[in-house]
Amino acid sequence: MKHYIVCFLLLSITGCATEYSTLKPSQRRLVEAKELEGSFDIAYKATMQVLQDNGYIIASSDYNGGVIKGETGWKPRGIFVPRQYEVSVLIEAWGENKVKERLTFLLKEDLGLGSQRSRLIEDPKQLQRFYDEIQREIFIRQNLNR
Repeated sequence: MKHYIVCFLLLSITGCATEYSTLKPSQRRLVEAKELEGSFDIAYKATMQVLQDNGYIIASSDYNGGVIKGETGWKPRGIFVPRQYEVSVLIEAWGENKVKERLTFLLKEDLGLGSQRSRLIEDPKQLQRFYDEIQREIFIRQNLNR
């Protein structure tokens, strides 16, 4: 019985672990940030649209601050642990008809018994795919004047 109590206490103490990036902050910024062609207003709307198209529910947004936060909700993966993706976006006006965006993705896994693990996603291909979709949506909106 004592072993179960000790195990439960250890799991409670280590209940939520986050694996931080091995990259330096300036290296992460280079991976996560990108300049895009378009106005702030159109880039903001285009980013919201692309996130929703990719299954993210907008949890909060601040137009004046250029911040968008979204999450996918917990999704079971067969026999594997349930996962949830979270994204944080910062959009800044960056010169005439340019914006600078930074996308930060976090993967959370529910390990059971109240224990979670999370890690930053630094996959350049995934980030580029999102930036390509956002730039395409900006292009469409600019040409439709929306």
